Amino acid sequence: MDPPKVIYAIAESCPFDALLIRDMKRAVNSLMQLNLKRFRVPGKSLAKYSALDVIKQALELLFEFSPSEKNYREAMRTIQVYSEGDEEMVRTMSDSFRVIANAVYNAYNGQRHAESLAPEILFLEGVPFEPIELQQSFRFVGVRPPDISPPSVKRTVFLDEGFEPYKLLLEGKIPREKAQKGRENHWAKNIKATLNDYGTALIRAGAEHVIPPKSAIMKKLTEIRRSSTGRLPELLEREGMTVNVIYRNLDVNEAYGK
Repeated sequence: MDPPKVIYAIAESCPFDALLIRDMKRAVNSLMQLNLKRFRVPGKSLAKYSALDVIKQALELLFEFSPSEKNYREAMRTIQVYSEGDEEMVRTMSDSFRVIANAVYNAYNGQRHAESLAPEILFLEGVPFEPIELQQSFRFVGVRPPDISPPSVKRTVFLDEGFEPYKLLLEGKIPREKAQKGRENHWAKNIKATLNDYGTALIRAGAEHVIPPKSAIMKKLTEIRRSSTGRLPELLEREGMTVNVIYRNLDVNEAYGK
């Protein structure tokens, strides 16, 4: 019997997909709808910051050297100070900051670990998107856009391509829970059909898909829902493939926003 084919995985807290781009666009749009020149620049009576400028400052504070609880507190304090006690302003900017900060954190950590593995085939959660959309989403907040795949990759496969519920989810027509039914089965078929003679393979997807539930409660919930997440490793194992998670990308807000 042939040994199982090993497929490496990066478990994301926010997947690097079209939904991420959509969420980042929404965050940026909400910032742009605020009073764009509301915030005074200290020491310069005529110059003012936009809400986007404040978020850029907060991101710089968070990612200075490396993220930390101290840096996160400073970033949030910056938002609080410039919001001048306006609760709606604080809420809008804080919510947008959380989405954008976690996207940046996951994108670059994932990119670094993907490049170190140097895979030949890359499986991404979601459907194809225009690279310019990704670039714009990051550039709007003053961040250099990450690469979609490492230079070593010969083929990139989007796991949700041809899966209708994902399209409906992206269009906002169904909730996330309803889009999960049959999704991992679709992924497993795509992976099996693609591998063939390729070398090192890497999956970048949500942690809930590539890390099986361990607790008895989570296992019971999985059995009840049947179509829930966390079954991909099992589905691939039936096809002679083993998932090896090489890195788990944390949620920057949960990790440092205590």
